[in-house]
Amino acid sequence: MKKETEQLWASEKYTVMAKGYNLYKEVQGLMRDAQSESDYEKVRLLIAELKEKPFERRALCNTLEHVWGYFKKSAEEVDKEHFFSLLKTLRASDEEYYDEIPYEISLFMQYLLQKYPSEYLSRSTFIKN
Repeated sequence: MKKETEQLWASEKYTVMAKGYNLYKEVQGLMRDAQSESDYEKVRLLIAELKEKPFERRALCNTLEHVWGYFKKSAEEVDKEHFFSLLKTLRASDEEYYDEIPYEISLFMQYLLQKYPSEYLSRSTFIKN
């Protein structure tokens, strides 16, 4: 169960981070300390629970910037400008919570992943294909 839980965490970590950085740190700590089957089961249940929470705008912005790091060295200037324009709009929003990543941002992240492939990000649920 350890390997399966590690793979689950790898695929869900950015989604959890975008729900709240404190939630990300909580799961990270549980993963670090996990030793028994029940510890890993606890992590799996917590991840499932956290996936149901809304995205917190501030955490979502920070996560998007973090994920941008995978693209920034190879991204063309036009893609960089569009990404930061979307991020600026999101930061200025009055909405504090989102049930889904805003559509235009989600679509653009998919575009970035297709244009600038990352094997690690392709396994992440944060950028839905």
